[in-house]
Amino acid sequence: MIPRIASRRALITGIGTVNAIACSQSEFIDALRKRSSGLRPIASFDARGMRCSNACEAVAFDADAVAARRGGKRMERSSALVLSAFDEALKMSGLDPAIVTPQRGAVAFGTTLGGSRVVFDFYRSATRHQRRRPSLLRDYSLHAPGYRICIETGFMGANLVYSTACTSSNLAVAMALELILSNQADVVVAGGFDTMSQVTCAGFGVMRNVSPDLCRPFDRNRQGLVLGEGAAVMVIEAEDFAARRGAQALAVVMGYGITSDAHHMTAPDVTAASPAACMNKALHMGRVAPAEVDLIFAHGTGTQHNDAIEAKALHIVLGEAAKSIPCVSIKSAVGHTLGAAGTMNIAAALAARAGQYIPATLNFQEPDEAYALNCSAEVRSAKPSVVLSNALGFGGANCSLLLGLK
Repeated sequence: MIPRIASRRALITGIGTVNAIACSQSEFIDALRKRSSGLRPIASFDARGMRCSNACEAVAFDADAVAARRGGKRMERSSALVLSAFDEALKMSGLDPAIVTPQRGAVAFGTTLGGSRVVFDFYRSATRHQRRRPSLLRDYSLHAPGYRICIETGFMGANLVYSTACTSSNLAVAMALELILSNQADVVVAGGFDTMSQVTCAGFGVMRNVSPDLCRPFDRNRQGLVLGEGAAVMVIEAEDFAARRGAQALAVVMGYGITSDAHHMTAPDVTAASPAACMNKALHMGRVAPAEVDLIFAHGTGTQHNDAIEAKALHIVLGEAAKSIPCVSIKSAVGHTLGAAGTMNIAAALAARAGQYIPATLNFQEPDEAYALNCSAEVRSAKPSVVLSNALGFGGANCSLLLGLK
């Protein structure tokens, strides 16, 4: 086992965001403050016959413009989303990749399906033209966006991609922290991404857990999730490296927890023991008492079982404080962005700190009496500093992050 350097800290110095309500982090700050919703009829493919005809697509995002800035090369939408967010994160951080020793620059991403959209184009091209176009599959692999960033930055350290359902990008950030704590990297570009896909829409429809109208996280009348797409990418630096170049921190990645339910392929364990253990591990690693948490970014999908189990786990961990600590689910605004959900929460947490507010949980009206949480459909003024952010995925995958906001 590679030893950790206890005094080393991992700082977020830049972030970029693309989703259904914003094409940049600055837009995201304003959109959350204005209680914007990205829900609209699906436009990227014919959704007739599917249970989910509405979703949160990034309709304002111009993937072709991103490709054009890089010489107009063929680029799958997932790579375009990541590179757009990366450009913003790099600019915000003020980092020149050339000053990073190549072997000490790393990349870590999380995604559920990667470039799955292009697979449909590949097979459609065969149907229409009686031939297949292999060039369409250049960005199909889950690792393609990470490879593109390595090529652009010259980073030659670890290039990692995780696909652990909804926990994917939280896990990427956790591994970025490990690379820095173990002195294997000075800089890690970490993030998550997923696009709107027919496979995703069909799959969630078959499971009958999509909402017929709105996403209502933690509301007693919730009926299911709404799918979304997007990317959130961060520049994470070792504190000593950031200090040498005078970089300003947005947040500290304080700790993480990872657990598995070992229960069922799609249904959560009703005891909530594993998600609770996951949150406790994050708090323990960050040396933070439950009472010190002042904002929760929940996974909060809006499904009956997931929300109930997460709320129960929060009560196990936080006790009575679970009823008073502000809790938010941004999936009511940007949809469930799957592999990007974890880092999208971090983007929202940084937006909350920058704007000094707590985002709304849209459509929330009546609390679930069993394990009530402090959600609100209104934006609340605050200056959050210690954030617990959850991601709970299929197969019982759980990953919680603890952030200290600057």
